[in-house]
Amino acid sequence: MAAVEPRHVAQYAAEGCTRVEGAFSTLWVERLLAAVDRCHEALARGEPLPPVGSVGPRNPPSLHRTGKGGVQLRNCMAADRAFLDWMRESPAAEIVGRLTGAAHVRFWMDATFVKEGSDPETATPWHNDVCTFPFTGEQQPSLWVALTDVDEDNAPLLTLAGSNRDPFRYHSPLSRQDVALPGYRPWAELLARVEAPDADIRVWPARAGDCLLIHPRTIHGSRAQAPGRTDRRVAFTTRWLGSDVVWAPDALSVTVAGLSDHPAMQVGAPPPDSLFPIVWRAPA
Repeated sequence: MAAVEPRHVAQYAAEGCTRVEGAFSTLWVERLLAAVDRCHEALARGEPLPPVGSVGPRNPPSLHRTGKGGVQLRNCMAADRAFLDWMRESPAAEIVGRLTGAAHVRFWMDATFVKEGSDPETATPWHNDVCTFPFTGEQQPSLWVALTDVDEDNAPLLTLAGSNRDPFRYHSPLSRQDVALPGYRPWAELLARVEAPDADIRVWPARAGDCLLIHPRTIHGSRAQAPGRTDRRVAFTTRWLGSDVVWAPDALSVTVAGLSDHPAMQVGAPPPDSLFPIVWRAPA
């Protein structure tokens, strides 16, 4: 496994994002890219993606277009053996555990981002992930894996350094707008922070096989490709649950099919092994 070094742990804690170079082999990159293409092609034809394994209650696989040349694939983990093999056999869960300090790690969900062309709508808007999460805890990051080389002209990820230390959530425009809850800040405040002249914006180029770990409160987004690019940019992301995570939905949380009303999900308790098996444990 590519070394997770103390500098990675320190940077993740301080800035809310770190890059582990060479985390995944060329073979893993090739297998994941092939799985992305298979799922993309099937969903674009309107075909269902029956599961080839189980990862517990999830929303069904789906395809979402973002501008001319942008595609998001969601919840495809159980639809292709290559994804399942990667989740269980690659260093992914260990990287998450070692960077977050979790005693154990569970897989939660996945999303793949394909960007081609310079249409501004293919850029990922500024946001953070925790706004709609039905869990609480520090150890629910996103593992962002570059499946193509991502230089500064190829839609790199951007982060607002230090935003992981925010003690609040933002009221997402994707949530109900007729509900106000304590501990939430207006979405306009998030946007104002990244537009401020002194915003500490970091740009994250990566080579295929590199990964970024992004704290759930880290404000982030991505650019569109620069004009004239003829290749594509593919990033495979997965979200994980560490040992400090508990079930805590509220009126602004996303609803997950088969999970939000599952009797095994108890408020204030960790997710049960029956629905979220432990993928990695820290050595004793």
